[in-house]
Amino acid sequence: MSIDSPKNLQQELSQEISKWEHAEGNKGQVYTKPEVVSFMLKVIGLGDDVDIADVRILEPSCGEGEFVVAIVAWLLKDKPSIELLMGKLLAVDLVGSSLTIAQSKVHKLLTLHNYQEKDISQLLDNWFLQADFLLEPLEANFTHIIGNPPYVRLESIPKPLLKTYRERFTTMKDRADLYVAFFEKSLSLLKEDGKLSFICTDRWTKNIYGKSLRQSVSERYSLEVFIDLYGVEAFETEVMTYPAITQIVNKRSEETAFVQGSEFSDAEASEILKAVHGKRSTIDMRKGIVNGGSPWLLGSVEETKLIQHLEANFPTLEEAGCKVYIGAATGANKIYMVDKDDVDIEPSRLLPVITANELKSGELNWAGKYIINTFDGDEVIDLGDYPKLAEYLTGHKDVLANRHKAKKKTVQWYRTIDWVYERRAKSEKLLIPDIGNEVNVVYDDGKFYPNNSIYYICSDTWNLHALKVILLSSITEQFMAAYSTKVARGYLRFQAQHLRKLRIPKWESLDVDLKTELLKAGSENSVAKFDELSNRVFCIH
Repeated sequence: MSIDSPKNLQQELSQEISKWEHAEGNKGQVYTKPEVVSFMLKVIGLGDDVDIADVRILEPSCGEGEFVVAIVAWLLKDKPSIELLMGKLLAVDLVGSSLTIAQSKVHKLLTLHNYQEKDISQLLDNWFLQADFLLEPLEANFTHIIGNPPYVRLESIPKPLLKTYRERFTTMKDRADLYVAFFEKSLSLLKEDGKLSFICTDRWTKNIYGKSLRQSVSERYSLEVFIDLYGVEAFETEVMTYPAITQIVNKRSEETAFVQGSEFSDAEASEILKAVHGKRSTIDMRKGIVNGGSPWLLGSVEETKLIQHLEANFPTLEEAGCKVYIGAATGANKIYMVDKDDVDIEPSRLLPVITANELKSGELNWAGKYIINTFDGDEVIDLGDYPKLAEYLTGHKDVLANRHKAKKKTVQWYRTIDWVYERRAKSEKLLIPDIGNEVNVVYDDGKFYPNNSIYYICSDTWNLHALKVILLSSITEQFMAAYSTKVARGYLRFQAQHLRKLRIPKWESLDVDLKTELLKAGSENSVAKFDELSNRVFCIH
């Protein structure tokens, strides 16, 4: 992209924004149920006792108007003058067709309240803005910012725009989705004591990519309300991740009103408001949820205390000598994962491969597939040394050379996306599927190479049968549940970043009798003993 001048840059960005707006596909639009919108308005403080003269409200991604219509209805409660209404609301959206629908709904509402057409036209012009919110210069004078920011994965954002977003927003780190930048920009637009309330996925509260945003909230703002909506249907359509209502205020405070689940009732909103204002309430008020860039611990008080005990007294899994790895991604499993008898490939290039589906029962149920290994130690193989493999892969070159990785390394178009280390296939390891409704750990004595649906642990210090006892205990389950994000049907994501947070003592610190019992229980899979032994390991009585 040319950057000869700021004017050229702006022109090219405008073109990219226009192309994105008119392109087919989702722009992150997920619409919120009306009862949820009404509830959020009450909790953020837009109630009957608030004078509209004192507010300026922003909806940074208004979509078809779920929040905007409710906000306008609130603004019209005492039928204020046009002069008073001007400047009280700004609703922004990139997609012109969505904005038109939202304007039409507000037009109808204003008409029902007997405002004149010329005044309605004036208000619509004043209240609505079609723009890329993240790039639009706005004054930081909002008392309330509320909405449902777009959830857009990085791959869906045009590269010139993504580059600009990353340059402008310090929280757009790692694999951060677009909603993270919406948090950062919106928070920067709050007046002192102003409040932001977003309903969106809770992933940023725990994942690596949310660290910078968590740090920013910790340093500059306060988490006033957090409502965990696990298992609650808050959107008009089904989503893959569970949302939360996160309310942040532009002032310093130590306590957070914490709610698990919600009925979105007026009574519940009233209790939250009482708690926020320091009055007696049924709502759980917590300290210490926000702690620098650390993931937010949002479980019960007892679970939080357990995790704090473990983190204060024991080293991490890797500090105790256990390495966490992720299995190999190929970019074309149907080509690289084969039945040995169906292909004519040099046997030295084939390794038995295991997938998460083959571990569902808690045991190894190998389907007989092999992964093609395009590596030899720390080098990519030369296809000329393996004529049978060369013939097989060349027959699929159109597909393989079109992968993103292959386009970057055209000479090595035939390699898998991730490196495959034969020595790890031959090492004993504990296999952990990346998604499940509970922790699932399966022992492999050195037969298989995991694909990328599996994380695996190797160790030169801990006996893996003994380690399996701890990993399958209730203690580990609580630890992982606290740090992992939930996906559809309540399943947990077991990612390397969460596994590496696990705490265990060093193997040599355990007494001989305890080691012996751990080994026996793990080898014999005596599940009934796992919790009792793990409690002894962690000195929990």
